[in-house]
Amino acid sequence: MARRIGTASILSTGEEVLRGELVDSNSATLSRMLGEAGFSIQLMLTTGDRREDLVWAIETSLEKSDTLFISGGLGPTLDDLTSEVVSQVAGVEQVFDSPSWESIEQKFREFGIPLTDNNRKQALFPAGAEILANANGTAPGFETIVTRDGHEKRIVALPGPPRELNPMISQYLATVVDAIEPNHEFIHFFGIGESSLAAALKPWEADHGELGFRALFPEVEVKLYNSDATTLNSLRQYVVDNLADSLVDFEPMGVPELFAQFLQEQQLTFATAESCTGGWVGKLVTDKAGSSDYFRGGVISYSNESKIELLGVNPDDLKQQGAVSEVVAKQMAAGVRQRLGADIALSLTGVAGPGGGSDDKPVGTVWIGRATANGVEARKLKLIPGRERVRICSAYEGMRWIMADWLAARWAARLN
Repeated sequence: MARRIGTASILSTGEEVLRGELVDSNSATLSRMLGEAGFSIQLMLTTGDRREDLVWAIETSLEKSDTLFISGGLGPTLDDLTSEVVSQVAGVEQVFDSPSWESIEQKFREFGIPLTDNNRKQALFPAGAEILANANGTAPGFETIVTRDGHEKRIVALPGPPRELNPMISQYLATVVDAIEPNHEFIHFFGIGESSLAAALKPWEADHGELGFRALFPEVEVKLYNSDATTLNSLRQYVVDNLADSLVDFEPMGVPELFAQFLQEQQLTFATAESCTGGWVGKLVTDKAGSSDYFRGGVISYSNESKIELLGVNPDDLKQQGAVSEVVAKQMAAGVRQRLGADIALSLTGVAGPGGGSDDKPVGTVWIGRATANGVEARKLKLIPGRERVRICSAYEGMRWIMADWLAARWAARLN
């Protein structure tokens, strides 16, 4: 039977998910991707690792929908019950799949992890199931068909780790014969709250239709569903005319991903001098594989002594102006650029809080510096207090500032 869109239910499993110890991002991912492909989501459930609860959740989901998507429970331990319970519900035996076991053995050799007998459990599947390859982990998924009230229904079981599940559901949806190819526009904003952004876009919505909003702190994503070219161009022009100060780009990518693309396209090297952010910019940059091609390194100059010794900041300027000042931000950026031999350097020095503020430098005050071959500049930020908020927003604002001209050129290219 060909895979087709229809009604769908989503079941996430695991005691750690049920108890809130692990955030269930899988259900949100599945709901979004299945909905965009044309499936009508009927039910979303979460269960622990109790057999009777899993049976109830699976049977309930099959009553409500044509296809059930399950995440988790495909590991080697006793509480990983998905394959066993699905076999029970389908009324078939579990069978051992030798090719899957050979693939599992190979993965363990590649990962350098000892293989134990209980891993053989990951090669057991409901009889007749189609096995779904997992390129990023050791647990294959599977799909099996069951009959309820004369109707054939599908159960699709996927591993729990998002880095494994996400590409597997993408591959699965590519085989659904009548899946819809999404035609959506993603626009990312930074430096504006969701409610303020919604208010700013309300006049456009009144003339053209509803937009979708999603908070992705510290950014906000606006989504235009199934747009035509005329409507899309109208939205882009409205955003550039009215929201340029908070626009990131007309892309689903956020600031860190775009920053990596900027450095690669411009063939630039980058270095950081961080104080209040404690290495946050360096962390965001090096989250992306291959960042060693453009990231020279960073200095976490948290103390005044380290600013002087490692970056060459003038002690008198520190004493007279303080660490959170324009002159110090400039010297930090210039110092790290010179010492690490980078094309561009970013510095950040501020008051993250909760204490340490003053009347002239309250919590949320941050100076960011930018050093290039053309000179050194600095900007003062006044951010909403909250230690993590200040640190994260400073990092994002610094990266966006560095690539501001590049982003503006991209906006212009997208306007017809």
